[in-house]
Amino acid sequence: MRITRDVLSERLAELFPNAEILVEDTRGDGYHYDVTIVAQQFTRLTRLQQHRLVYDGLGDWVGNQIHALSLNTLAKLSSSQK
Repeated sequence: MRITRDVLSERLAELFPNAEILVEDTRGDGYHYDVTIVAQQFTRLTRLQQHRLVYDGLGDWVGNQIHALSLNTLAKLSSSQK
């Protein structure tokens, strides 16, 4: 069973409140997604750690309902860091 773009977007918003999230269904089939997340939770984490947070939060969706997930994760600076 596939995951819709809206459902994936909602789940990511729950995992990363106040983040900037862009979800694109690259093939229009509900199985292949490009995701960009800009979140404060990624501050001081390596790219690998950032991606693990996303994959851990999505659980078994990845590899089952989502066949391909391309991630671009970036740390969002807080107002005190700017």
